[in-house]
Amino acid sequence: MKSIISKLAYIWALLALPIVLAAFIGNRFLAEKLVTITGLQKSPWDTGGEIVQTINHGAYQTMIHRPVFDGLISERKKGFVQVDWRANEGTLLEIISEEVDYDLDGIIDFQIQLDTGNNKAEINPLSPYVIGLWRVYRLENERAVRVLLKNKRR
Repeated sequence: MKSIISKLAYIWALLALPIVLAAFIGNRFLAEKLVTITGLQKSPWDTGGEIVQTINHGAYQTMIHRPVFDGLISERKKGFVQVDWRANEGTLLEIISEEVDYDLDGIIDFQIQLDTGNNKAEINPLSPYVIGLWRVYRLENERAVRVLLKNKRR
């Protein structure tokens, strides 16, 4: 009798597993809730890190994220800082020029010029820790760039 019950339990588990996986993968809301309950967070390598400074320019906002050097065990030698631009109303300006102090030490670390129409950017590093432009992202009503950095602490 115990053998029959355990076999039925295994069969039920095998049949339920694909259903549970399909529900988890197909339902983004449920998946995010289940991950939140566990206390897990999205990697800053995906999100760009937390926003540490927001500058309002009237027509648009500049959001500077914290520098990301996070590794599995310790900090990496190279990382990035993400800078976002979001239009307050309508669309972004065609050309945006910005001086960025990513480490908030009062000294400009790089200058960036973003062409929002062509989704291209040029960077002028002013700090020895700024390596160069990594990537330009086009989002719904905003643009983002990631700038490669050397870790000051390594």
